[in-house]
Amino acid sequence: MFDLVLTPAERSLLETLNALGVRYLIVGMGAALIEGAPGTTQDLDLWFGRIDDAQLQKAALEAGGLYTSGFGLQPPAFGGEGLDRLDLVLTASGLESFDSEFRGARDYDLDGVPVRVLPLERVIVSKRAAKRPKDSAQLPMLEAALAVRKARRRPDSASSTPEA
Repeated sequence: MFDLVLTPAERSLLETLNALGVRYLIVGMGAALIEGAPGTTQDLDLWFGRIDDAQLQKAALEAGGLYTSGFGLQPPAFGGEGLDRLDLVLTASGLESFDSEFRGARDYDLDGVPVRVLPLERVIVSKRAAKRPKDSAQLPMLEAALAVRKARRRPDSASSTPEA
């Protein structure tokens, strides 16, 4: 279905976040891939209910990295070997509150780690609302993947016709 392999540091960070009860969602193209859309991504976008949570620092340290809550104009970020492709999402264009989206998220096993993932329908809403060129370029592929998913869920009308 999807082929995202976590680095040891990413695995440690996500496992620690889970163990600490920190709520997060995988969003963006990473979520779309996990949801079955074709494509690629260079990063894994994480949206947290709270970015000022001391547990983020604790999880980062456990993973051998660090968490900076932002200095001046710098956004919060994870740093350290194996954590460089993790991006923290501060605002999710077009989406409801974190709590609302978290309730509608789907559970997956990502390379052996349980994660919550924004559904493909909501990824499309967010990318459409962001209006960035790179998001607009991905929309036709994401919408086609969603259409295929919906078509697979419909009962096969051919199977209900009697054979001659």
